[in-house]
Amino acid sequence: MEYLKRNFDILYIVVQVWIDGFVTMLACVTGFWVFVSFILPAGTHVPIDNYRQLFVMITGVVLSCFWLFGLYQGQKSILNVEEYRGLFKATLMAFLVTSTAVFLLRGVEETPNLDSTLYRIIKVPYEILKLDYAESYSRVLYLILFLFIFLFTILERAVMFRVLSEFYARGIGNTNVAIFGTGPMAQRLQQKLRLFPTLGYRFVGFVEDRHYVGKEMIGGYPVLGHEDELDHLRDRYDLRRILIAKPEVDENRLVGLCKKLDNFGIQYQVVPKLYHFFSRRFTVETLDSLPLITPVPLRGRPIYNFVKRSADIVISASVLLVTLPLTLLLAGLIKKESPGPVFFTQIRQRANNRSFRMVKFRTMYSDMCGDAVTPQSASDPRVTKIGRFLRKTSLDEIPQLWNVLLGHMSLVGPRPEMPFIVERYNETQMLRLDVKPGITGLWQVSEARNAPIHENVDYDLYYIENQSVFLDLTIAFLTIATMLRLTSTN
Repeated sequence: MEYLKRNFDILYIVVQVWIDGFVTMLACVTGFWVFVSFILPAGTHVPIDNYRQLFVMITGVVLSCFWLFGLYQGQKSILNVEEYRGLFKATLMAFLVTSTAVFLLRGVEETPNLDSTLYRIIKVPYEILKLDYAESYSRVLYLILFLFIFLFTILERAVMFRVLSEFYARGIGNTNVAIFGTGPMAQRLQQKLRLFPTLGYRFVGFVEDRHYVGKEMIGGYPVLGHEDELDHLRDRYDLRRILIAKPEVDENRLVGLCKKLDNFGIQYQVVPKLYHFFSRRFTVETLDSLPLITPVPLRGRPIYNFVKRSADIVISASVLLVTLPLTLLLAGLIKKESPGPVFFTQIRQRANNRSFRMVKFRTMYSDMCGDAVTPQSASDPRVTKIGRFLRKTSLDEIPQLWNVLLGHMSLVGPRPEMPFIVERYNETQMLRLDVKPGITGLWQVSEARNAPIHENVDYDLYYIENQSVFLDLTIAFLTIATMLRLTSTN
């Protein structure tokens, strides 16, 4: 067991490679079966033996592309969003590489007298793979194979992410970490580590400088010692990583601290002073060896905006039409339990700090509705019985689709906030208002959803900077999974 804990990351990656290979081959076989059973004319016989070499080649190229796009580097992820994006890019690259290879190998045997360097280069993989039937490979089959590969590996990686989380929850594979600093930034970082055990970090305590005078316990965790005791702390607590979260430390002291950590063999990461600045894309240029951080201008996204708005209109209109009978039923139940309007409306802020009236099903008694903190507990006395059901199933959100249809909101985006909270926003938090608010978003599908929105602005900043159709689809998928999980556990 000690060997497993010490070498968990390496062993996990080895297992991951084997599972990826098996799942890729399974996807190829499944895609072939679907092609033969449902695409080809009835009675057509195509031996699967003709495609064995092709499946082996595809599996090898897929695994190579996974490695090329960093899917075997053991990177930590909170929501696995970047891994899903990497899977898409790697699968697309594998499709392009293998389809090009098969195209080049077609007809090689028909030109045996071609005396050229290109012929000799092309013939090497042909002789190795022996793709004897490359001339007859179907383009439709090719598309089906890689569609199944993408779907199967997405599902497999999602399952493996849950398995890895279970290992971490049981204390297997975790990395002992400490935080240098005890200020607000250090405490916020400690909260993130506690909320996201899927990172694989086991937080053991804080480390301070030699002049620290303060509490011995912060947030239930001890101050282990100071920087002059790093070698002792490393051995005593098996510290393998320290997160430096003390923005006020000057550059010389920071360089000295990092040098100490290097000498003691302790990995480290530094939270920069202007850490919210780094949520924006930037490039690092040099001016006579001096680094210059240059923000990359936000580009217009006309195609993305068109696709997103079109999807908002089509999906919101369709769902509103399909759920019309349910809407009438819920309206009757709300009206029957307590007097007052069926819908609850409230002024919220949207893009460019403009206001709009958001509409939802009323879940509280009408005389208790107002601009107050949203109920967090199922036993909140302000919530009606039908309101508890609506909140539990998220059916109270259905009327918000009208806001989406009207263009006030989008299906995916930062959560709309109330004006009295926006008035207290700082400059960083105001960046949330750069895009349309959404019914769901990164914050809603994270473990931080139980905390106030304005205390978790990082998710919204990440979304604003990395908007894409793929990211929206990922959030939508995670939203459905989160709703099903919460419904089954409550």
